[in-house]
Amino acid sequence: MGAIVAAVALALPAFAADQPDAELQRRVEARLSRGELSRNADVRVQVAEGRAVLTGAAITLDASREAERQARKVTGEVENRVRVVPEEDRADDEVARDVAQAILRYPYYTVFDSVEAEIVDGVVALRGSVLQPYRRNDIDRRVARVPGVRAIDNGIAVQSVSIYDARLRQQLVRAIYGDSRFVHYSSWSNPPIRIVVDAGRVTLTGVVSSRLEQVLLTHITRGLPVFSVDNRVEVEGERSPEPAKPDLT
Repeated sequence: MGAIVAAVALALPAFAADQPDAELQRRVEARLSRGELSRNADVRVQVAEGRAVLTGAAITLDASREAERQARKVTGEVENRVRVVPEEDRADDEVARDVAQAILRYPYYTVFDSVEAEIVDGVVALRGSVLQPYRRNDIDRRVARVPGVRAIDNGIAVQSVSIYDARLRQQLVRAIYGDSRFVHYSSWSNPPIRIVVDAGRVTLTGVVSSRLEQVLLTHITRGLPVFSVDNRVEVEGERSPEPAKPDLT
């Protein structure tokens, strides 16, 4: 009888220790089963020693991330192994078109922001520069909602903040878009010439209609108190084509 009591006593601490994990798992599962998330993802959770491991599938990267966000509201230690499985296969050029629209339609994307995306097998590499940190995060979230995006490598930089740079940005936008040779671009909903200023160094990106306009941009910019000019503006019709993928068949 004494041996039986001792065995039960030894088992009790282990059983008690399992209770918090079981409760955490129940609470995470309850969050994952809610509304929109449950319609866009099928996620399983396993909790051990306070750490949640998420597995399963989601139809968008945003849904996979949302599952992780919900789990972190219950326990801070979460490993997200949820696979992104789009509802339908999409070619990279289709995804690239929608990613570009997601960026351009971002309401706080200004002439002083410049972000480019390269897509390979559904993995999006975001590069460029924005004026405010929240724009970097907002653009990342918008791209994550695009069907066919499986992962994001966010390499968007945030420009430095200074009174000098702020004044220089205003001088540049007036000098370029106020010039009679470029004023017709000023009415475009998405300005084709983007002006990035960081610590007095200017990078111009976008596209113009002629090589003359491309050269004039450098001339106008150098007429202002800038430290350097990197003119990456392309000429319409001369833009580099997407590199062809190797044929592995």
